[in-house]
Amino acid sequence: MATVGVLRDLSVFVSIATMLALVGYRMMRHWRPEVSWNHEGQVLSRPYAAPDLLLLAGLGLFYIVTMAAQSSGDGGTAKESGLVVSMAFNLIVCAGLLLYLHRLRGLNPAELFGLQHLHWRSLALAVLMFTVITLITVNLVSAATVKWLKDIWPDLEPQETVTAFRESSGVGFKILVIIAAVVIAPLAEEVLFRGFVYGVLKRYTDAPFAALASSLMFAIIHNHVGSLLPLWMLALLFCLAYEITGCLLVPMILHAIFNAVSILGMLFLE
Repeated sequence: MATVGVLRDLSVFVSIATMLALVGYRMMRHWRPEVSWNHEGQVLSRPYAAPDLLLLAGLGLFYIVTMAAQSSGDGGTAKESGLVVSMAFNLIVCAGLLLYLHRLRGLNPAELFGLQHLHWRSLALAVLMFTVITLITVNLVSAATVKWLKDIWPDLEPQETVTAFRESSGVGFKILVIIAAVVIAPLAEEVLFRGFVYGVLKRYTDAPFAALASSLMFAIIHNHVGSLLPLWMLALLFCLAYEITGCLLVPMILHAIFNAVSILGMLFLE
């Protein structure tokens, strides 16, 4: 399948680029130790260490190896069971990562992700501002991407879950999709990509590279070429919101709002 081949090649490219960046930044720090390469912004990166980098590499290798195995069933029952398995897997990865950080690394996830000292008024203002920016920017990028790819890429159908949601007449399946998109994905994906991947990469490179690389990883795992650039932009905005506020709850809420708006669009718009 062309989509899987392109995304797998892109995953390998991102992996190689990240390894080269890690070496390059290490050399730059050796030559210019006075520069705080990774401590700007509000997101904590100093607590991460070499074991976290090894775990990140292992997770990346796992996704590359299993990418070709991602598929959906033909019938509604198969789609429902596949969605439940996906939800359970995401929650298990999220819980396992939190346990690893707390039990094995001795870190406090609430402190690491900026959840201990919430300023609700500032949080609400940041969410409101970034919601407007995100919805406008990502939809513009999405429209531009479709216009650009429609003549050169044959597979511009929506993501399989989107198609299944639109075509399904079962209320149960639609409820599962809503739960997965508005609750499970914002929790699990933000902990993994913004909380862990971005934080670890920032520790060993710097914030701009960490945002670009982790966001591209986030876009790739959604396994859809047509959504690659919009999802990359979406993730970059999540990283920016996280870095400005220092609180992982902000991109979580933004993620939930964006997915909820997308589902409302599927329900009420053609």
